[in-house]
Amino acid sequence: MTDPDIDNKSNGDENEKSAMDNSVSVPINEIDESKAQLINSNGGAGDHDHAEVAIVDGIDKSSDQVSFNGLGKEEVMQYANDPFWVRLRWILFILFWIGWFAMLVTAIVIIVVAPRCPPRPDLKWYQKDTVYQAYSKSFQDSDKDGFGDFKGLKDKFDYITDDIGSKALYLNGIYKTDPDAGIASDEADLAIVDHKALDDKFKTTFGKFKSWIKDLRKKGQQVILDLIPNYTSKKHEWFEKSRKSEKAYKDYYIWAGTPGTPPNNWKNMHGESAWEFDSERQQWYYHSRSAALPELNLNNEAVRKEIKDIMKHWFGAGVGGFNIMDVEYLVESKNVSVDDDASRSQTRNTQGTLDFLKELRSVANSYSDKPGRERFLSGNVMHADQNQTKQYWGEKDDKRLHLVMPTMKLTESAEAIRQWIDDLPDDGKQWLGLQLGNQDVSRIASRATASGKTTDFIKATHAIQMLLPGTPFNYYGDEFGQMDGKENNLANNRFNPLNARTPMQWTDEDNVGFTDIGVTPWVPVGQDYKKNNLRVSRSHYNDHSIFRLLTQLVELRQRESFQWGKTKACAPSKDVLLFTRKAERFPYFLTLVNLGTDKAYPHLPSLKDCVDSKDEGTVVFHSSEDAGEKKDTKNAIGLAPGDVVVIEFTADQ
Repeated sequence: MTDPDIDNKSNGDENEKSAMDNSVSVPINEIDESKAQLINSNGGAGDHDHAEVAIVDGIDKSSDQVSFNGLGKEEVMQYANDPFWVRLRWILFILFWIGWFAMLVTAIVIIVVAPRCPPRPDLKWYQKDTVYQAYSKSFQDSDKDGFGDFKGLKDKFDYITDDIGSKALYLNGIYKTDPDAGIASDEADLAIVDHKALDDKFKTTFGKFKSWIKDLRKKGQQVILDLIPNYTSKKHEWFEKSRKSEKAYKDYYIWAGTPGTPPNNWKNMHGESAWEFDSERQQWYYHSRSAALPELNLNNEAVRKEIKDIMKHWFGAGVGGFNIMDVEYLVESKNVSVDDDASRSQTRNTQGTLDFLKELRSVANSYSDKPGRERFLSGNVMHADQNQTKQYWGEKDDKRLHLVMPTMKLTESAEAIRQWIDDLPDDGKQWLGLQLGNQDVSRIASRATASGKTTDFIKATHAIQMLLPGTPFNYYGDEFGQMDGKENNLANNRFNPLNARTPMQWTDEDNVGFTDIGVTPWVPVGQDYKKNNLRVSRSHYNDHSIFRLLTQLVELRQRESFQWGKTKACAPSKDVLLFTRKAERFPYFLTLVNLGTDKAYPHLPSLKDCVDSKDEGTVVFHSSEDAGEKKDTKNAIGLAPGDVVVIEFTADQ
């Protein structure tokens, strides 16, 4: 029986051989390459690959297919010169340029007609951030000796930056002082024996402190210190040499007169004679504070250089700025034969002070070498009138302080506060520092209580401070309503600053979490610490506490209109204060404050001459209720006693 597969294979071989025998052989060198096509019989697969070369000569007479080899030059030129194609090319060319020109015109029109985005002011870090002020001895005791120290400050620093939201710390009471000055003295921190060294109670080295400051700067955080150029301790090397009339130091302090009566009628800050007789030198020395603090002679060029060297020392360590203590009392009249008048023109707010501040400003500017690392100078102005206050900023080539901190008049009527706001600079060139309290004055909570105000009033004052133009400086403990201490007042019923420096009230325990129970703090804890402390103020059931509202205000202040917007204020009644903050082409805000004890109903449509508003806005802050609701502002808005409401309006087109 024959195998069909073998038969098929045999037949295939014979057919293939027959096909090869019948093929025509052509010498390869006789082939016209332009007419040769290489045909692979099976795509290269299998064991029987072979190639066929087919000779194509024009049109295959035996085939129905036509081979197109393209147009010749003459044929192409014939089409190119055809009127139809010429017209088409011109039409497409003209349409291209019309379209291009139309797009150009449209772009120009958009640039000219479309609303421009307003430029953002070049705000420095000290204008954008809020500042938290901590008195070092009272913030946190880490080694249980009753004094706050460097490690305690470091351990609690996240509270300042993360919980409060401040990126700058203003730190007091760290310079090396005379240990015999009496630690309970309200002026002990000013009895400096070395402006470039740290106090022993601070418990760290200069190198460690410097390293910490520079680490903070890398994270965009800043440390601010006091600059105390007015006076030193009597134990300071300079004073000891000056009282001996050593040549180089003879005029480092202000000496005058002879034994007997004081040289003139000049008074110190406390209203007492500003002269003290020194038995060793047999002359009187001037002191703008107590006699334990002899006044440096800032009319002396050598002393001015010493102060500038102190600034360079701390700027070199990374300090971001200085608040100049008693800035109104820096330089006295050179002529001690002239008595002072009621305005104290010989000893306060003098031209010599303004001239000296220009020199200090130059030092600060010389260290402002990079964006975000600018250095600044500030000062509290308590007695200067409006014109004198403006001089502390200076202008053009006579720049002085970067920030001026006038007294905030927040315990008066709404109209008085409105007038104070209207008097504030609002051009961005004269920047304010806004303080409710510091280490030398009674705390805002105690002042409010003494005036018969409630906790709601304290919330209102924080809102005004945080939302007006300027940089807020928040004193430790004020964020939850810490009260003054219980120390007796000083002579002439003068406020005892130790009462503003009581330990930070972290908890409601004995010693308030500042130090261990059983340890005696350097100054007794403040009043009502069981009720007014951080633990209670941040508890989950206290959504509208002073602390929680303050942190909301810190965040709200980052909005553009609160950063640099123009301010308009209105007081429709003695207890109601309204003000808007409005930056061009950004959402803007209206703040409504009821400072009284009765409910108020301001009607915004009738107040458009003094504040900006629209028919509808969104409540973004409320001191006693939840925020977030849409508010119809065409009708009167109800404000409970002490209420603060902030309404956001859409940007003007």
